Amino acid sequence: MNDTTHLEAKVLVLDQDSEQCRQLSEFCAEAGLLPLLRTAHDALTSLSQHKDLAGVLLAEDMPCDSGDALILAQAIHRQRPELPIILRRTSQRPFSPNEQSAVAYTWSTGDMEQLRTHIGRCIFSLRYPIALVDGIVELTLNALRSMFPNAGVSNESPYVVHDRIIHGEVSTLIPIESTWCRGYMMLQTEESALRQGLIQGFGYAGVGGDLNFRELNNMLGETTNLIWGAFKNRYIPPEAFATQQTQVPIVINHAHKYISFGSPDPQLCIRYQLSDAARPGMSALTIVQRFIFNLHWSPEDFAQFSSKSGSSGSSTGELEFF
Repeated sequence: MNDTTHLEAKVLVLDQDSEQCRQLSEFCAEAGLLPLLRTAHDALTSLSQHKDLAGVLLAEDMPCDSGDALILAQAIHRQRPELPIILRRTSQRPFSPNEQSAVAYTWSTGDMEQLRTHIGRCIFSLRYPIALVDGIVELTLNALRSMFPNAGVSNESPYVVHDRIIHGEVSTLIPIESTWCRGYMMLQTEESALRQGLIQGFGYAGVGGDLNFRELNNMLGETTNLIWGAFKNRYIPPEAFATQQTQVPIVINHAHKYISFGSPDPQLCIRYQLSDAARPGMSALTIVQRFIFNLHWSPEDFAQFSSKSGSSGSSTGELEFF
């Protein structure tokens, strides 16, 4: 396989033991996890504050208001069932059926290799080629700078998420299909932040913040189209497509800002910040990009395609306009 990048992932850490917290912090730094250390009292509130998590590390003996950490595990599972809960066991008692359904994996105190195996199995179950991730960031930055020429555009480090919560009110969704992948790309942002960015002059001259919501939707749609055109030029061979043509329903619950693509696999997530150098105190416009390869994913085939396109010079990486 070609080189793959071990992307970061945010995890909620619920453990009261100081020595275990120290070991977990060291483990997370080594494993590429970004730990959010919280108390049991803050756990459910933290879920509402963080919509881009990849899992939960919970200690069985965590002090809880309910008196039982496994009751907390069930509450977390009800609120965000897509997040795998990995439980550090401190007893030998058997699980009830409800407890068993809430807990994805268990590990014994001190057995970091067991924990590492579970992390690799449920959080980092997909690996992404370095060339692909770097290329996606590059072509997306180019597209954003083209659509918002007066904004300073930067990106945060790519990471993986298991959460299915939508960021903001405005979202776009476009299919992606190649010999090595099938799925979707999403862009998500807050309508008010997008409007404020246009008021600050991020866009072309004459494009201000007086746009109605349909026009704001169209702006994000055009941005998506630019990224898709560049992605197609660089990564999709014109003569062939994936042979697998299965589909799965996409479920969207607008009340809860929830979207499901019918797959438990992690999603590639990149956050972009659009800022105004002349107004350093203003909040940045955040655009969240997700890639969901829920229908077909083969990094080995991508490596072959990348090798061939690199030798033939057919990959231009230019933006394509529609």
